[in-house]
Amino acid sequence: MAAFSNTKPNFQIDEIPNYYSFWHVFRGEGQLTLNDRNYDVKPGHLLMMPPGIPQRFSNSSQPVSIFWCHFRASMGDIQLFDLLKLQVCVEPLDGDSMRRLFTRMIDAFRSTAMTRELRLRAALLDIMACYLEHCELNEIIFQNNDNIGKIDRVLEYIDLHLADNMGIDELARLAYLHPNYFIGFFKNIVGCPPIQYINLRRLERAKQLLEKTSDNILSVADQVGMKNHYLSRLFKQHTGLSPSRYRQIYRTAYGVQSKDEGGSSEDEDRSRPLF
Repeated sequence: MAAFSNTKPNFQIDEIPNYYSFWHVFRGEGQLTLNDRNYDVKPGHLLMMPPGIPQRFSNSSQPVSIFWCHFRASMGDIQLFDLLKLQVCVEPLDGDSMRRLFTRMIDAFRSTAMTRELRLRAALLDIMACYLEHCELNEIIFQNNDNIGKIDRVLEYIDLHLADNMGIDELARLAYLHPNYFIGFFKNIVGCPPIQYINLRRLERAKQLLEKTSDNILSVADQVGMKNHYLSRLFKQHTGLSPSRYRQIYRTAYGVQSKDEGGSSEDEDRSRPLF
């Protein structure tokens, strides 16, 4: 989904999106709070916000004009974003080029031509390339391709076995490392210890199940390898909500219907406005 929007004066929005977003600020200033960290948003800024993280945006009496798009990433892309430790906000040198890219994406989104999806993807890739070109990438990550291969195997294994009881020894063997060394190795590249990462991935998978299925909470917990009480505690710790309350708020806010009730997830994504 892509559009150009103007906020109202003294506007504020709080959400935990299940998609990635790019924003390009055309006019006005505001403040973005992402995972308890504040960012001053100004004209020319290009921002990328990941899914599953509490986000708040507000502005003063002056409205803010923003080009924006939502997109979903494959598991490989998500792992790449995690590994690169990408920054939230960059400032491209050529604002006119950015506006043309977003305008191209908006035109493609509104199009009914058979090439619509190709044009959308092409525009998104151009925006993403511009964003990456202006990021301060962690060059240490690229100094040893073998390390990337090791971590990639571990991350893929974790995502395929979220319902299982994984241990450090098991993960360390995948990377051909001693367990004591593996923990520091994993944290240095991914940014958090293995067990914390596993719990975050389980939490993200649980959110998807709560959003897209009618499975009861006990079943959701079982599918992500957690006890019911621990899933509830983790949910409240990260979102301030119980799993059932999260599902209720999500479905109310996004107008989501269960599969039994009909409705298309693609239509839901296309119809939801940002502001």
